[in-house]
Amino acid sequence: MVALAIAIGAPGIGSADAQPPRSIDVVVDVEGSDRHAIVVNAVADGPRRPVVIVLHGGMGSAARMRASSGFDILAAREGFIAVYPDGTEFGAGRRAWNTGYLLRRQVRDADDIAFFDALIAVLVRDHGADPERIFMTGGSNGGMMTFVYGVHRPEKLAAIAPVVATMFAFDPVPAVPLPILVINGARDDEVPLEGGMSRNPLVRGAQAVPFKPVDEVVAFWVRANKSLPDGATVVDGTVTTTTHPAGPGGAVTESVVDSAGGHGWPGTAARRDGNEPIGSFRGAERVWRFFKDHGRPAGPAPGGKSGAGDTLGVTGPSPDAP
Repeated sequence: MVALAIAIGAPGIGSADAQPPRSIDVVVDVEGSDRHAIVVNAVADGPRRPVVIVLHGGMGSAARMRASSGFDILAAREGFIAVYPDGTEFGAGRRAWNTGYLLRRQVRDADDIAFFDALIAVLVRDHGADPERIFMTGGSNGGMMTFVYGVHRPEKLAAIAPVVATMFAFDPVPAVPLPILVINGARDDEVPLEGGMSRNPLVRGAQAVPFKPVDEVVAFWVRANKSLPDGATVVDGTVTTTTHPAGPGGAVTESVVDSAGGHGWPGTAARRDGNEPIGSFRGAERVWRFFKDHGRPAGPAPGGKSGAGDTLGVTGPSPDAP
């Protein structure tokens, strides 16, 4: 595994006097293939910083997710490293993640678990990442990949936050509890709350199996996390938040459903008529508010590669996700 870091320009943020966060392109060799990630606000020395790995949706890219998600501004303000990896390209700049159940031929069995293993190791070794505060989030297909990596590598992460996404299977179960925030919109036609096949024909045509209902996904994580089964529910306008606190030796499981929200990263513009993303909050701010209070128990720095049994298959498109 070889990694290179190349300085690239960073867009201006904040006031005219604010210093834009440092931005580099990190290239990681994974089984003979170069995999790329944009790394923002890394440090060469000084105190280690938390990391938020932000995964784009199907047919998206690292650059598009960086431009639309809002994490750059938060990274500069809150002092964390924002990382935007690129999925596997399958034509005309369209990229996706290997979740195992969509577009197997297009994504060509890319080992995204090995990619994230190697990327995290490089971030810790070379870019000032705090191994006890590595977080992952993503929208749509990126949220589905967040579920997959959280299930297979919970010991490498401090918390995850899949957004407008769901799971395809409940096997295997995470080896250790992992704090999770699950965000969905009740008017999402592409990843419907009730599960089943997508109501978007492009996504439905690429699905190998139905989506799991979101309430079953939350119940899966409540059990896996040893969260308290009786959650506390708060309704604020269109947003319903249910929090299952950690039980003994467990982790918190939190779910957010916006009754007015459709598909897409929260706080962004709609990309097609009749599909308005969640507008009651900004996704980056809500996700970071959950992440900032969590840390992984101290242990060996993450590293290594995934085994053959961890390669899950392939990803799928979510045309409206950033």
